[in-house]
Amino acid sequence: MTDDCSSGPAQDVVASTNLRLIEAMHDLGTLWDVAEGTMLFQQGDPADCIYTVLSGRLEVSILSEAGRKSVLDILSANQIFGELSLLSGATRTATVSALEKSRVLRIGREPLMQAMARTPTLAIWLLQLVISRERWISKQLETLTFEPLEVRLARRLLYLKGVIGDPDGRIAVSQHALGAHAGATREAVSKILGTWKSMQIIEIYRGGIAIRRPDLLAQRAEDDFS
Repeated sequence: MTDDCSSGPAQDVVASTNLRLIEAMHDLGTLWDVAEGTMLFQQGDPADCIYTVLSGRLEVSILSEAGRKSVLDILSANQIFGELSLLSGATRTATVSALEKSRVLRIGREPLMQAMARTPTLAIWLLQLVISRERWISKQLETLTFEPLEVRLARRLLYLKGVIGDPDGRIAVSQHALGAHAGATREAVSKILGTWKSMQIIEIYRGGIAIRRPDLLAQRAEDDFS
């Protein structure tokens, strides 16, 4: 997982740590080919394993007590997930499901703990991953709590452009799904998108959105934009 609109040395360190962990854990787990729509685990489930994404895309989401869905992230190749609940012994704090046909590596708690006892460096890499994840979660909560919807929506669109966008800036995401990403209703999202469309920042097509002026959208992703 990464911060919205973030890049640079900090993210390079996270990516490098992920690759080292994936290589170190490769022989500890079992491969799982996941069909589109399959739920790998659900919010509140016991945590008995950690996963790495080898191919495909997965969605991380949570449900509020009122049953409202919020999408936290989209995972792709060379990303690791499920480590926080596994290492803390808590239940899953989010639901992960496959957006498309994917392949993951599933590593159980016991093989992982044994490997960390044999190789302390593995434990250090996992600790670095946990710290980066906690920072990411803190940033998401800060954004959802304090930032205006226009800022949140701009950040998510720019983030999704980097994760699932094509070279022409097209993002296959519905306005309903964007609302889940930004923590807002479809109606509120649609109103802002309509304004951006009139300013030629984006285009709206059936099943998605195309970013035409990423520079102007980036301005709206700034905390102090007015």
